[in-house]
Amino acid sequence: MGHLLGTGILDATETDVVARRIASPELSGAYGLRTMSSRSGGYGPSRYHCGTVWPHDTAITILGLARSGHVLHSLELVEGILAAGLALPGPLPELWGGDSRWEVPEPVPYPAACRPQAWAAGSVVVLLTAILGLQPDVPNGTLGVRPIQPAPLGGVRAEGLRVAGRPLTVSTDVAGRLVSVLTDAPLTLVTG
Repeated sequence: MGHLLGTGILDATETDVVARRIASPELSGAYGLRTMSSRSGGYGPSRYHCGTVWPHDTAITILGLARSGHVLHSLELVEGILAAGLALPGPLPELWGGDSRWEVPEPVPYPAACRPQAWAAGSVVVLLTAILGLQPDVPNGTLGVRPIQPAPLGGVRAEGLRVAGRPLTVSTDVAGRLVSVLTDAPLTLVTG
């Protein structure tokens, strides 16, 4: 259901219901978003689609929460996925266990998880997009940059990005406030 956020498919009331549900400890209490609530009958923290955490689902949901104005609901998910990235060796795996962050000191690896995995790698780009509040609209000539606050990473300087085929660098301060946007792409910057 997190994939629906930020798409325009849900109205404001439906968006609020989904955001609150996602923010519940039953879904967000792991090192990312569980594929099934820990209160569901079929839940198992190591069951493939019945409780594990997939980084791409988590990142898509974080982006939808941020874009729909539910930044505070996204922060626990951001912290969880970042903690998993630091704890799990090597590239971000396809998935890991949905065990509670309050019951296990670090995420439990899923034995058959692919690593590297394309959509797991892509989740890092989606996460950065959410944290920096990037919304490029090249056909309409705009680049939205609205970093989420409070800043889950502190100050960020993202270099090597590209928009409209041109280099892009975005910097924020430790509070997540926008410091600079550097690009020569022919786009109007939208920060409000």
